[in-house]
Amino acid sequence: MVLGIDNKGAVDMANNWSVGGRTRHMEVRMHFLRELKDQGLLIVKHISGVDNETDIFTKNTPSSVFLKHIPKFVGCDEYMEGKDKTA
Repeated sequence: MVLGIDNKGAVDMANNWSVGGRTRHMEVRMHFLRELKDQGLLIVKHISGVDNETDIFTKNTPSSVFLKHIPKFVGCDEYMEGKDKTA
């Protein structure tokens, strides 16, 4: 599974397990992610904010970004074989 995050600091922290003084409290919360990464089940990578499809639920996004991502959530995406994407 690939986890795409648009926060570069969070990606760096997830991929580099050395924890500094200000992030010491995060270590307990990240054990689960560490286990998944060590097992090869999770890859954490950086994505741009424009490509982060979940932003349409948490932020005021321009209509162009909203229209780009909304088909994935209403069932009109590349996984719908044989369906018209414009419908």
